Parts: sequence; structure tokens; C-alpha cells
Amino acid sequence: MENCWKFLRRCGRPERSRKVTLAILGLDNAGKTATVRIIQGENPEDVSPTVGFSAVDLKKGRYDVSLFDLGGGERIRDIWKHYFAESHGVIFVVDSSDVQRMTETKDTLANVLKHPRIMGKPVLL
Repeated sequence: MENCWKFLRRCGRPERSRKVTLAILGLDNAGKTATVRIIQGENPEDVSPTVGFSAVDLKKGRYDVSLFDLGGGERIRDIWKHYFAESHGVIFVVDSSDVQRMTETKDTLANVLKHPRIMGKPVLL
């Protein structure tokens, strides 16, 4: 995550607040919403599955950060691409304990990384 902030610092204007948007992606039940709650400084327990997406706004230094927590179900993944253009980077959450879905995770991440609107943007796993 720190590399994302460093990248944004290099691109940002020194005195003005900057709006940054990050897409939070991963398979369903990977822990995306729990990750968002941790970033917010909240308790990640009792998280229910995200239907569609939810947006969270927070302040990090001179950055106004919007986190798009996008649902990870197979049917909803087709909408992810609609958020890529306005996203400055991606946090891709992997549930390393879900070994049975690791191939699906790898394929999904590969599809995200090869999308033209993601290429060249920072990605945090």
C-alpha cells in the first residue's frame, strides 16, 4: 500500500488536495470489505457479502481517497471494467487459505492486469 502512496505523491501537486480512486477487487469471500474496514481503522468482523459495489471516502494526508469495494461474484465481475478508467490503482485481495479457488483467482487477476485501462497503474496484492 505504501508504494501506491509514493506513486501518488510523485504524481500529485505539492500544495493541493488530490482525489484518488482505488478499486478493491478479488473473488467473492476473499476479504475485500474486511480489507476496506481495516484501511478505515474499523473492526473487520461481521462483514456481509457486497452486492454490486460500495464506495468509501476517506482522507489520507493531502489525498481524498475513494475506495470502490466491488463485489467479487462471477456474475458481477463483468462490471469491474466500468470502474477501471477512473481508478488510479487496484488493491486485489487474495484469500490464500482458499486453495481450491487459486486457479480462478490467478485467471481473474490476469484478466484484470491485461485490461488496457489497468495497464501501467499500481496494483497491490
